[in-house]
Amino acid sequence: MKKTFFFWVVFLWCSVFVHANEMRPDGLIFSDYPGSTVLVIDKSACRLMVYKFQESWKMHRVFPCTTGKVNGDKFREGDLKTPIGIYWLNQAWAGWELAQYYGNEANVYGTGAFEVSYPNYFDQVIERKNGDGIWIHGTVKGEPIPTRGCISISNYNFLELTRSVELGATPVIIEEKVTFSPSAVIAQEQQLLMGTIESWKRAWESNDVDNYLSFYSSNFLTEKWNFNSWQAHKKSVSYQNKRRRILLNDLSVLMSKNIYHVRFVQTYTSSSINDVGYKHLFLVKEADGLKIISENWTPLNQLSPSPAFQYAYKESQQSSM
Repeated sequence: MKKTFFFWVVFLWCSVFVHANEMRPDGLIFSDYPGSTVLVIDKSACRLMVYKFQESWKMHRVFPCTTGKVNGDKFREGDLKTPIGIYWLNQAWAGWELAQYYGNEANVYGTGAFEVSYPNYFDQVIERKNGDGIWIHGTVKGEPIPTRGCISISNYNFLELTRSVELGATPVIIEEKVTFSPSAVIAQEQQLLMGTIESWKRAWESNDVDNYLSFYSSNFLTEKWNFNSWQAHKKSVSYQNKRRRILLNDLSVLMSKNIYHVRFVQTYTSSSINDVGYKHLFLVKEADGLKIISENWTPLNQLSPSPAFQYAYKESQQSSM
């Protein structure tokens, strides 16, 4: 069931102070829906943490892991580094299925693999990263070994992880070193970001184009637009399309490298366009407040594991429901 943004803004204000002293990763700003799961990977500590939200965020499991053979953020194919940033798990394969594609080289992936969405839109457009094939996977041996950029855990722990992951809905925060803060401190960021997103939405919905554009950085950039061309485009659209309504559901706000990654399901209705899809906003703190430096929209697609993965992990998936 979709979680509406405005209901959870109210919920946030009512509940955040109850758990104010609890510590959680700095990048875990908001995804506060009962049952939500976020994976947090600390490369320096070699651990994969599974956080779950009920009334507050709790560390559910911790798995030893290994990452790329070379420290630092990934920028190029073959650099043997694990990327740092915010990602989503979009596909899953069974180990024997990978063996059919890759032969004996697939032994390193062990019992199965989840695909990490590297390079994401921000990686490609803003940071100009390349490469692919970053996975969370099992291992050929009893314990994970250093990788070419993937995250490796034991086969047994991979089985445990399948009980927590929902494709397309489980985000992954990857950091060189994870830092933690009390929930009360993170709550201040929550309120600032929620207020900014709500004001941005209202300006867009009310066709207040100058106010709407004030939420965008002069450094704004997408695959198609810079700030000047985006400004001209939006002014043209506003004159042609006078009535619109925008609904936000399933909102998450995560942070890495001082970039806020905001994702939600956007339902857009107007006099000329109606669509539903994932909207991603990327925000930074500038001198005059939070500003959007990039954004993109993708259609809402249903994601599901490969048939082989579903068969291999059928029992574990059923036990998690």
